[in-house]
Amino acid sequence: MRKLAKLSLVAAVAVAGLSTSAVADSLAEAFAASKVKGEIKSQYFQKEKENGANAKSSIWSNGGNLSLTTGSFNGLTAGVTFQTAHVTSIDDDNNNYSGDMDVSGSVMSEAYLAYTLGNTTAKIGRQYITTPLVAGSGSRILKQSFEGIVLVNTDVPNTTLVAAYVDKFQARTDGNGDTPEFEQVADGAYTVYAKNTSVQDLTLQAQYALVKELNAGEDVKALYIDAAYKLNNVTVSAQTYQTDNGAATNSDGSLYGIKVAGNIGAISAVAAYTTTDDEADVVAGLGSGADGSFTASPIDGGHYDADTDSYQVGLGYKFNMGLGLNASYTNWDTNGGDSLSETNVTASYPFTKNLSTKVMYSAYDNDTSLTRYDYRSRVYLSYKF
Repeated sequence: MRKLAKLSLVAAVAVAGLSTSAVADSLAEAFAASKVKGEIKSQYFQKEKENGANAKSSIWSNGGNLSLTTGSFNGLTAGVTFQTAHVTSIDDDNNNYSGDMDVSGSVMSEAYLAYTLGNTTAKIGRQYITTPLVAGSGSRILKQSFEGIVLVNTDVPNTTLVAAYVDKFQARTDGNGDTPEFEQVADGAYTVYAKNTSVQDLTLQAQYALVKELNAGEDVKALYIDAAYKLNNVTVSAQTYQTDNGAATNSDGSLYGIKVAGNIGAISAVAAYTTTDDEADVVAGLGSGADGSFTASPIDGGHYDADTDSYQVGLGYKFNMGLGLNASYTNWDTNGGDSLSETNVTASYPFTKNLSTKVMYSAYDNDTSLTRYDYRSRVYLSYKF
């Protein structure tokens, strides 16, 4: 499996080596039908404490991405995506952003071949993956990516089936201000995923993931299931994680959650509750985008520690001009007595079809043994083409 890149190169050379005029014409048509899309983006992050040394930390970064996808040549397509990031300004004595935003340079995050036969598509190479347990996050200046093989099938009515093997992972930075390399994922990760909408207004999802020898030579396993039922303007959802984090003792963790969300006209509301058992920490998945807890907050995300009870309430309003305002309160409590809450306000506005902005601000009530910042803010500006 570690020869994925070589296999991709062999396939590309084999296609290029075909020399009949019909093939040449078809190849020319496929390249002529190529689609290009991209994004230019600017992001500003800031963290603040009410007192103490290095009470403020901030970074402003600019960058973007450019993707090209060819048309089909007898079911075969190819794609490539380049990302670039450049730190414009940084004040970060505590290295708060070394792992996610402090990065300058360019990287090829996608380079794949895909083949479609009937209702089945196989994609091999570097690629973005988005499933509950395997997902790269795009909330920073560089989006996380994977290298591997993904099979998608839709033969079963109202059902999507996915099987994948992931060999390598690209993080957000290399931790030292440079672009990240594609690093080996332990001894490889396997996953299967299914989504079904056969029953009207009901969506079911299930996924199993296995990462070989991830934790001190032990396998890490995760099962995720959720169900969402829509009744008029209200959707009721339930979820569970059942995981084995590979620890020598107390390795089996579980999370259960319920969420009710709905809207009346321009007003939306959500209430959610999750709880983890006291045996072990829960494995959320592979990649920072695998953060599916119903009580994951806008900035701090989800908490998957053992014996944690969490709840979240939120309200939103969408103005006719396109301006969106959302406010939420999320609280996490552990049996050890630690408590943390995030109060978040988010405003979003589309200037045009392509240009949009989002501003986020969170305040924290921190009663934990961890050192945390009291306030966090983010500003996103994006132009997509």
